Amino acid sequence: MRRILSLALAAALILICTACAPQTVDVRVETVYLPHDDGTYAYAEAVYPAGATEEEVPLVAMGHGFTGTLNSGGAEELAHRLAEAGIATIRVDFDPRTAPDKKAEKTNLYSLTSMEADLARGIDYMCETYKIDESRIGLYARSMGGRVAMRMANESYGGRDYACMSLVAPAGNAGAMVYYMGGQEKWDAMKATAAAFGYVEKQGQKLTPQWFEEFEEYDPCAYGDRFGDKPVYVIYNTDDYVVTSSTSIDCANAYANSRTKEVTTTDGHGYEMGFKESELKDELMDSIVVFFKENL
Repeated sequence: MRRILSLALAAALILICTACAPQTVDVRVETVYLPHDDGTYAYAEAVYPAGATEEEVPLVAMGHGFTGTLNSGGAEELAHRLAEAGIATIRVDFDPRTAPDKKAEKTNLYSLTSMEADLARGIDYMCETYKIDESRIGLYARSMGGRVAMRMANESYGGRDYACMSLVAPAGNAGAMVYYMGGQEKWDAMKATAAAFGYVEKQGQKLTPQWFEEFEEYDPCAYGDRFGDKPVYVIYNTDDYVVTSSTSIDCANAYANSRTKEVTTTDGHGYEMGFKESELKDELMDSIVVFFKENL
């Protein structure tokens, strides 16, 4: 299988710390930095069911949305819940660090392709470091990260045949990000500014001409058939003001073997998944864990 990272490069990854998390099962938590060719690093966290030493375990790669972090939307808690169910995870922060330190300055500069590459680097790291069953790799992502996961699934990115995919409010159709930016007129104005000055800022992120081009040239919903009949699970909120429920439904309908879960919460785009205590959060996280247990 083609790899994004060579074994030599993987060996050069900078390992910062390894610790046991306070869980009901033996869980290994590891912070790593995945190096980029330009000297920056992707900050990532691996969570592994360390008690499973004799058998290979399935893996879920987890991606966040626009301006998010690797812990957005309760991702850290979900990763530990998956580990307790015997599933390893890798979460990647898509905003590059200028040094191998999570407190290092961020570049505020990333794109769909760099997000894909970072998730693939994380997957390769896990496969080269832990006992991972490479035939059982799934994708989980939220919002703009959902668009990335759809592209990866559709195109078998990194040479991998992903087994299944779970998405929360995926911004994966043609108009999702145009809507988020305020409509076509504002989108076109921002794109023109980026073309004139090299980038335009939105919520602290630097959006380059390439960023706009990548959204316009590939509509993930148009290529969902390439994922075949592999399972897809999409969660959407009827009161989501960032990614509309119709966008999420479009994404689900792009796949032959998809199912959806509709919720209604005033938490909008958060889905209460970042709450410390929430019955809805528990319900959604439990359903995601069950989905991956059944399909990996």
